[in-house]
Amino acid sequence: MELEPTLTGRYRAKVTGVDRAKRKSRLSSLLQAVFVIAVFLLTARSVTVLVLSLREEPVFTAPKTIYLPQRELEHQMAVAEFQNAAATPATIPALTTESLLATMPALPQIPNVDFKPVENEAMVSESDALFGQSGLMGALGALSSQASSISFLGIQEEASRFVIIMDTSASVLNSVTAAGASMEEIRDEAKKLTTRLNANTLFGFIQHSRNYDPFQDRLIPATMNNKELALKWLDTNFRTDGSGSGWRSGPPVEGDSNGLLTILNFAFKMEPDVIFLISDGGYFATTASGGQRPIPLADALKLIRSRQKSLKADVRIHSIHFPDPRNINDERIGGGMRSIASRNGGKYRKIGR
Repeated sequence: MELEPTLTGRYRAKVTGVDRAKRKSRLSSLLQAVFVIAVFLLTARSVTVLVLSLREEPVFTAPKTIYLPQRELEHQMAVAEFQNAAATPATIPALTTESLLATMPALPQIPNVDFKPVENEAMVSESDALFGQSGLMGALGALSSQASSISFLGIQEEASRFVIIMDTSASVLNSVTAAGASMEEIRDEAKKLTTRLNANTLFGFIQHSRNYDPFQDRLIPATMNNKELALKWLDTNFRTDGSGSGWRSGPPVEGDSNGLLTILNFAFKMEPDVIFLISDGGYFATTASGGQRPIPLADALKLIRSRQKSLKADVRIHSIHFPDPRNINDERIGGGMRSIASRNGGKYRKIGR
């Protein structure tokens, strides 16, 4: 390598012809190598594309019906064997008794006797009475329906769950007497009704004079035993003298510790379908402060509406009214007994003046 001076006073390598030849040779070799590599790459790409383009996608197919001749044949043979076995009748040897008949002795001769049964209507009636006393007749009558035909103080009804609320206060006693009747007659009417109930009919009684006294805290079925208990309660507990001491009160309703609202609330808890209400309409209540107030008709109707909503079907309320002229001139229910019945699908009957 030779050095030659430059304009700046420095020296640089002087390029000769031999150096130029070497550079050209190296560049030529590099270009040839690049060309060969490019040719290899192009060839490989074209071959790969060509091979892939000539291959087809696989197709999976199957015939619609697959025949299994051997299994079908085996099934037909099994069916044929089953039919042959079922068609073969079972043979049972007949039973004979000829050998027994040959050794049996002859039957004895029986004399002819004319039998005439004695029919007595008294015996039939006595047997019916025995059925009635045992409760079977009532149970048989209740099989067709749980409802009983009820007739109480002139009002007819069909009911399966009912309660009779009887006001036995001194004012009602006076009104009943003025109407030409008596509290004993009301008691006897309740007893007569009780004896005619079907066994599955549920019934109850409540007597009251501000405070109240129920026969039971719930409705009970009219079985023979329960009927006897009810008849005994009516004979021994039903008040006919206008007194009501010693009876229960509450729980308070609408601020009253006793009276009609408390009694109706207790009766609705029994879930009856019919209520009989016997009174003169002179309902009073004891307030929480210890005072007394007449119960307005609006309060009674409001309580009944609220209790009707809690039941599956509305309760029919029948009113039997022994009117007292004093109950018309103030806030007492009085003549509103008719409204209680008419607004609740019941009947109204006025007895007396």
